[in-house]
Order: sequence, then C-alpha cells, then structure tokens
Amino acid sequence: MKKITLSVIKADVGSIGGHTKPSAQMLAIVSAQVREAVARGFFYDGMVTHTGDDIAIIMSHGHGAGASSVHRFAWDAFVAATQEAQRTGLYGAGQDLLVDAPSGNVRGAGPAVAEIDFTRDPSSSIRPAEAFLLFTADKCGPGAYNYPLYAAFCDPMHNGGLLLNPRMREGFIMDIIDMDHKAGDRVISLNVPERIWDIAVLLQNPDRFAIESIRSRAASKEHIASISATRLHNIAGKYTGKDDPVALVRTQGMFPAPEEMIEPFMLGHFVTGDARGSHVMPIMPVAINTAVTGPFCLPIVSCVAFSMDASGIFSREYVDMFGTEVWDRTRLKIQEKAEEWRRQGFIGPTMASHAELSYTGIIDALQKLDREFAVRMGDPASMPIDLKPIVRVEK
Repeated sequence: MKKITLSVIKADVGSIGGHTKPSAQMLAIVSAQVREAVARGFFYDGMVTHTGDDIAIIMSHGHGAGASSVHRFAWDAFVAATQEAQRTGLYGAGQDLLVDAPSGNVRGAGPAVAEIDFTRDPSSSIRPAEAFLLFTADKCGPGAYNYPLYAAFCDPMHNGGLLLNPRMREGFIMDIIDMDHKAGDRVISLNVPERIWDIAVLLQNPDRFAIESIRSRAASKEHIASISATRLHNIAGKYTGKDDPVALVRTQGMFPAPEEMIEPFMLGHFVTGDARGSHVMPIMPVAINTAVTGPFCLPIVSCVAFSMDASGIFSREYVDMFGTEVWDRTRLKIQEKAEEWRRQGFIGPTMASHAELSYTGIIDALQKLDREFAVRMGDPASMPIDLKPIVRVEK
C-alpha cells in the first residue's frame, strides 16, 4: 500500500513560428530535469508531452497535492524552457508564466494544474489496478471538458456503467467552480444524479463555470477526476492566450471506462477558443505531441491512457487514445463542421461573447464608437420617410 499523488502541470512558454509547438530542445530540457528528479527519488515517475504549443509535465510522487516543492520544480522547468525559447527567438516565450515567481504552488500563476491523491494497493478488493487518462487541450477555454464529463458521469445514453455498475449507481459529487469570482475560490458541490439538472444550468456557461473535481459517493469516497479551471485573463488582467485546460480521470472498475470517457469527443462540441481566442469552434481529438497547423487554430485535445504499478511508475508504456485511424472520420467531420461554421465570420454566436472579448481590442473600439452614438429626438413627421412609423388603416 502506497500513498501517491498524480500531478500534471502544463504551460505555453514558447513555440516555433507562432502558436504551433515547442521546440525539440525545449522539450529535451524539461525531460532531462524530470529524469534527474526521478533518478534522485524526488518523483516516483515522470513524463513530458506536448499538445499544440503547451508542454505538459506528468509526475507521480509522495509529496501530496499542492506541494510547493513539486510546483516549484515545474515552474523552474518552464523557466528553463522559456530561456531556451528566448535564446532561439521563439514566439510567446514565457507566455503562461504570469507572475515573477509563485508563492507556494503555481495554481493561479498561469500554468494549468490537475492533481489527485490516492492509495495504490494491489491487494485491494475494490481497486487492485490503477488506470487513468490524461486529457490535454490547446486553443480553448477551461470549460472544454464540461460536456464530456457531464455525458460520462450523468448520462447513461453515453455511459452504460451508470446502469450496470452497482458502485457507480451510488453516484458522484461534482465540484463546480465560478471562474469569474476573483476573491478566492467560489465552489459549489452537487450530487449526481439528484442534481444533474442544476449541474446542467451551470455548465451551460462553460466560460464562467467549470467542473473542477469529481468524487465517488461510494464508501471509499475516491477522488476520480481533477480538472484545471482558471481564467488566465482574470489572473493577468489582459488577454494572454486561452486557458488550455488539463484533466486527470481515473478509469475502470467503479469509475467510467476509457471508451466511455472518450466517446463524447466524437461530437466535436463547441468551445471558446480558436486563433486569438476570438471564436467559438468545435474541438478536435488529435494524437499526443501534435502541432497546431490547421486553419483557424482549431481547438484540439489529446488523450493518453496509462496504468500505474505498485511503486507509482506509469511511463513505461501508454496508449494514445486519439492517435489512430479510428478517429480519422471524426476529425474530418469536425474540420467540415468548423469550415461551415466559420464561414459566418464575426457575426453573432460564431464569435466569442463580449465577456470573453473584454480583454481584447474590440472593447476599446466599442468604447470609442459609443461616444459617437446620438439619441434621436423629435416628431416622427420630421423623420426621413424611411424611418416614419407605418400606420395601417382598418377598412
């Protein structure tokens, strides 16, 4: 039996030719630091990936969630990658490092963070094996996982285990955070299935409310899922790029199966994101370590499946859940969906809401235009003919 913390910390600290991918040398620098930390016993295991221009550090360790030493390690690794990006003239060097140095952990300092504490016990009758998924997204807001998580944990049309597994039928607790609240974390905890309609009311607005954590209501009270849910523009006070969330989801047994977790991504659900974070676009499942090269900077998400042994090691081998030809038809459908939707350009719901655009130049333009508006007063008879009210005479 071993207490283990699983942590993933992800950040955009520079990329080639725009917002495409980190350089090979940036990834090598971070990977070398992770290997050294494993070798000296600071981590049980570790691994580095990227999705689009974001570098993700996945770590298993015994320091506990929120450990300042672990978060400081990730921060220093991102600083080293930033220095490499600056040296080679890459775009957006250090973009997600929004403070000079974090106090304690990096949550709220720019990087996306998801962490789960659990006990690894091969002799357990409830969970003798430990399987988990890591989702990493780029070019999208933090509510990007709201729909897939709701589908997998609340809807038996997507997850047959909700009907078939007795422990899953005991339900879950969803912690949902109000990301617009800046004076501390404002969180509500709602029971599934009793409160699923109230959950739906909140998740309808993924730019404000996001699922942050999911726990089992079975006797073990296991922590199942952890999701990063922070708004970078609320931290920085200006637009700095999208929030690009990560999610850790433990799977199998009394939790959803991997196939039940990934099935909702076949839809290509709409999220706020895209180039400049300006539009609402469908999110596309892609292989891990994929660069952003498509038109419009389409939002993307990767998913990797791991198994962990009794010592906390998980990186020997993994499965790239979106990396095979099985998903090619979905990708083509989503690309066609995006092209048709984006033909509408800036008009109406295709573009992000003014709440999302409030940290961009469009608000400055609106404020200037507002001063040019005038209120028309006077007798309708003095109006131009095309503005006169229509009077119908009944016969």
